[in-house]
Amino acid sequence: MRKKRYHFSHPPTTERSNTFIYYLFPIALLITGFVSGNAVSYELNNRNLLSVINPIITNINNLNVSKSFIILIRSFFKHFTYLFAIWFLAFTIIGIILVVFIVFFIGFIYGLVISSFSYQLGLSGFMVGFFYTFPQNIIILPLVIYMTSQSLRMTDFLFRSIIQMNSRLNLRVVLNEYYQKLLFCVGVLIIYAFVVTIFGRYFVNILKSLI
Repeated sequence: MRKKRYHFSHPPTTERSNTFIYYLFPIALLITGFVSGNAVSYELNNRNLLSVINPIITNINNLNVSKSFIILIRSFFKHFTYLFAIWFLAFTIIGIILVVFIVFFIGFIYGLVISSFSYQLGLSGFMVGFFYTFPQNIIILPLVIYMTSQSLRMTDFLFRSIIQMNSRLNLRVVLNEYYQKLLFCVGVLIIYAFVVTIFGRYFVNILKSLI
């Protein structure tokens, strides 16, 4: 009788019902981090808020289309570092704590930046914060949620494999599929980097007009 192989991307019915939780958890972390960043921004006085937004304004003013290739490289490796760390830490059960911190920190930074601009400059400040993080909002954040959910699933799979000592689980297939998840994220990051490079000048012009 041929044995069934366990596929990481297509879990059994008993585990498929928990798939929503794997996505809900990183979403909740990002929201919690965003709210925390908002709260910290609210507690800061005007002087401290300026210390947050002034470096960003300086960075916006120094943006140059001629440096688009450098921007592409920096943007790619910055986000790849986060995603690779989330991917890799799944292999260490204790690493899930660091994954939680990384996702929370990403949400915190978004909340701090957007709220600081909003409290200091009002509606125009909100627009600056929104457009400053706009490409990441629609590409990077969903990618972080996706990678975190896959990292949680891998950690859960490894933990169950150790506890149950189930030899029927094909670890090689699972690792191969998990590796493909990383390649998928790298492909999306490459597309994102090119989008930033091609349309970056328009975002820069919008930001400079709002400052």
